[in-house]
Amino acid sequence: MRTKDDHWIARSRWFMSKPSFYRKMIWIALLSSIIPVMILGISSYIMTMRMVERDASQDVSQILSYTSQTIDSGLDRIQDNLIQMQMGSFFTSDFKEQKHSNYAGFYANVYQNLAAFKNGNPQIKDISLYTLDENYFISATYGGHKVVAEEEKKVAHQMLSNKQQLYWKAGYSINGTDANGITIVSAVPLHTNDPIGFIQITMDNRMFESLAKPFVKYANERMYVLNDKGELVFQMSDASVPQELYKMITVTNTEHQKFMYPLEGKEYLVTTKLSPVYNLLYINMIPTDELYSSSRWIAGMTLVLVVAVIVAGTVLAWLGAKRAYRPIKKLVYQVSGSHADDMGMDEISYVNKRWTEINSKALELEGQLNEQLPIIREIFALRLMEGQFTHDRHEQLVALLRRYSIPELQSAVVFIIACDQFAEEAKFQESDKDLILFIMKNITSEILEQRKIQGIVINALNDEVVVWLWTEEAETEAWEHNLRSAVEEVRQQIAHYLRSPVTIGLSRKADQVEELPDLYREAHLAIHSRIIHGGNQIIESKGLTNSMNYRYPSELEAHFTDSLQVGNFDEAERMLQAFSDKVRSAVHNPELILMSYDQLLSTTLRTAYLMEIDSELVVGRPVVDLYSEMRRCSTIQELDDWFKHEIVEPIIMSLSNKKNQEYEHLIQKVTQYIAEHYHLDISLDQCAQICNLSPPYLSKLFKRVMGISFIEYLTQVRVGKAMELLVTTDLLVNEIAEQVGYNPKNFIRVFKKQTGLPPGQYRDVNTKQRSCQ
Repeated sequence: MRTKDDHWIARSRWFMSKPSFYRKMIWIALLSSIIPVMILGISSYIMTMRMVERDASQDVSQILSYTSQTIDSGLDRIQDNLIQMQMGSFFTSDFKEQKHSNYAGFYANVYQNLAAFKNGNPQIKDISLYTLDENYFISATYGGHKVVAEEEKKVAHQMLSNKQQLYWKAGYSINGTDANGITIVSAVPLHTNDPIGFIQITMDNRMFESLAKPFVKYANERMYVLNDKGELVFQMSDASVPQELYKMITVTNTEHQKFMYPLEGKEYLVTTKLSPVYNLLYINMIPTDELYSSSRWIAGMTLVLVVAVIVAGTVLAWLGAKRAYRPIKKLVYQVSGSHADDMGMDEISYVNKRWTEINSKALELEGQLNEQLPIIREIFALRLMEGQFTHDRHEQLVALLRRYSIPELQSAVVFIIACDQFAEEAKFQESDKDLILFIMKNITSEILEQRKIQGIVINALNDEVVVWLWTEEAETEAWEHNLRSAVEEVRQQIAHYLRSPVTIGLSRKADQVEELPDLYREAHLAIHSRIIHGGNQIIESKGLTNSMNYRYPSELEAHFTDSLQVGNFDEAERMLQAFSDKVRSAVHNPELILMSYDQLLSTTLRTAYLMEIDSELVVGRPVVDLYSEMRRCSTIQELDDWFKHEIVEPIIMSLSNKKNQEYEHLIQKVTQYIAEHYHLDISLDQCAQICNLSPPYLSKLFKRVMGISFIEYLTQVRVGKAMELLVTTDLLVNEIAEQVGYNPKNFIRVFKKQTGLPPGQYRDVNTKQRSCQ
């Protein structure tokens, strides 16, 4: 029985029996596959851990920044709304006089204003008014009650003793049910040395939770909001903040936004954000165990993948080297011929030896190659125009030109011939392209030979014929005139014979062979600029345009999308025309033009999506079909017409219909509110708060939808109700005036203006008519 050492010796001998080059290929394949994989695996794990921590910190910083901005703007809005409410007619009036003359009405008006404020600011928990003289507390949420507890009275008097008449404080003052939250306190009325009480607005933890909860990714993640005194305002997951952590943030790490902090046997990644407006400190804590859990999983997967790749790399290296060696083995066999047994172990040395012997025989074949010189000459000319000899030395290029009988000093032009499309009456079909190219080449060669113009006609193998013409004469005006007429004759003869439109792209004239690649590119750009100029003609190049300097007109695109969003068709059409002019004048590259329109179409469809417009429903077909349909346009004018009629018009029409529905819904909400509360002191500002619109904008919108102004409509509703009460009830005119929201004097004046009769006379006339009936 053989031992393991015997097996190892046998395998080593078998491997060493292989040819030397074969062994080298195996070793190189193994080293090139295994070492990079191991380096990649180790580095990927290290980078993953760093990226996880960095990305988590960046995500949390963005979340805290967004949260702080949102909360600050919300607090600003609530504070502004409170000031606006206190500047209203009710809160600036004499409260003592109102309470004395109409005690119940006074508190009814207070409750009505507080309820309207709460409805207009749904993010607050409660708004309440506290009066010092009666120690009466009235809340929009909990109603009214008299404060009896001396401790609560003391707190209320302390709140008014604050020098600031409008300030924010953590937690709740009185009538609070939650320890956390934030409260705004305002003296009533504002800007007075003798306030009768104060208004407090409270916000609890729900606002913060609803905002921050969607961004919480980890099970034990903690989030806090503290004020400048370290008092907890909002929290998530835990209601207590370690005092040591607050000191580290405010004292030790004042310039740092993230650091590691141990708590309850766990380490947390702490990220902070200080709000610049209200000095609220936002703190987020993520357990590092959960943060790096994905990294540990990636490490395990990376290890498994590395082992699998190493095993697979070993097998593939062996098989790949064996397969890659086959051509070398075949080459050695072909070179060795009948002397294969004398090859030895060094394949490369043997091939070099045999190559020297074969090279002498190659000279015998050189004469045969001269028979293929015309084709080789065309290939050389095409490669020269494509720029393959651009970096050769001048002496080498001159030698090549002499070999193919091409003058070194010359004035040259390049033009490209292309068949535009196959018309119905065309002599050939698209399947006959090879025959068409043969015909185009022969006709061109015959005309140039007849006119004694020197040059090379080349089949470019891309459905085009390339022609390089030159002259060695010093005076080229006559040659250029003859050349232009010859090019036109070539185009006409080919178009006539093929019975299809033919376009020729003609370059400018150059005086050096080194400029030939530029002439070739100019002719290419000219032939492809059919999208701008149209086909079936000679298109002369105006020189190369550097597409790298082309800048996409993003500012015109932005104006165009803004016009779409506001539904301004005329402005959108004007911006589309400006976009077209910019692309047309700046680009001589048709593919870049189509790419610009592709980007404009993508931006337009994205804008429609953001406006909640179903693009497929509006345009009547799938979006993916729009790109291929747009690319079938052959000119910029066709692109503009298609864009305007197929995209812009449907989107603006859909947006207009959508806005009209939204406007009608808002106005319906206002009219319903008027119908239910016409007997109260309704104002345009109150209705604007209900609709979340500014009063001037609501006034214009109401006039546009209803045809009359807000005041006129409210007057019609109130007068109509008064007319009904006058006819159907025995109430006094003063009583009816109060029920429809007027004082008696104003009611009589407004009623007479609307109906032409004072209320009493109107009742008499209509009562008599009813009795007659």
